[in-house]
Amino acid sequence: MKKWIIILLVFAVFIISFGFIFTATTEHRAAEEKKAANQVKAKEKKKAKQSIEIGTPTLFVHGYAGTKNSLGHMMSRLEEADGAHKALTITVKKDGTLSVHGKYDKYTRRPLIQVLFEDNKSSMVNQTEWLKTVCATLKRDYHISRINVVAHSMGGVSFTNYLEETSTQNAYPITEKVVLIGSPINGLAIGDSRYNLSENGPKTETERYANLYKNREKIAKTVQVYTIAGDVLDGTESDGSVPLASALSAKFIFQNVASYNEKVFSGKAASHSNLHENEEIDQTVSEFLWD
Repeated sequence: MKKWIIILLVFAVFIISFGFIFTATTEHRAAEEKKAANQVKAKEKKKAKQSIEIGTPTLFVHGYAGTKNSLGHMMSRLEEADGAHKALTITVKKDGTLSVHGKYDKYTRRPLIQVLFEDNKSSMVNQTEWLKTVCATLKRDYHISRINVVAHSMGGVSFTNYLEETSTQNAYPITEKVVLIGSPINGLAIGDSRYNLSENGPKTETERYANLYKNREKIAKTVQVYTIAGDVLDGTESDGSVPLASALSAKFIFQNVASYNEKVFSGKAASHSNLHENEEIDQTVSEFLWD
């Protein structure tokens, strides 16, 4: 009898010990599985953030005598309709220094950056230098390595010149996509047939166009460009300020880029100051930048 009691006690101890070991092993396995699951979630979260990060910031550059309202309304509509987010407003003061407002988060979806020139009637040469300051600051201080640009009127001329002067320099972000809206690449001579386009370019070249054409090979071959022009259908073949032929002269400057497209909008809504208020143009810009 005593022998059986000892056997039962030993068996009980064995069962209890086995239970502890099994429980500990199970708990350890569960902990390891939880740890692995958390690691997977962390990787997925990081991947999701990285996928958002590839949304390149888009700069909006106004034209001659432009203000915050020139492209501000378009930016607001893109925020509402396309999930974009205005991140920064950068004002270039007359002395070339910058005043920056807002907060840039690299994980923001479709971030928008508005660029304003305090001296909004300055020359292409000055605006080009100011754009260099803006873009160098974005790369140095905000670690922005790639940008898109939407530029209206003279802003598009200045940014084209910027591309020719900076595309090979590492101090500036890589420009991926550019939208030129009503930009007078070959001047403002409305109703003058001497400036009409031939197969090889404008029949008559302004000094501005000639210089841009001469340096066109300096533009990075990777950039994609979309030109938008307006025709108010009043017989002038213009948007009321910029001749169609001048805006569409961009095709000869951007002959060797990754892609070049152009579209002409017609009617009252295609006047120079209405081009950036036209919701059809909003859609064209959105599709080009983000689709």
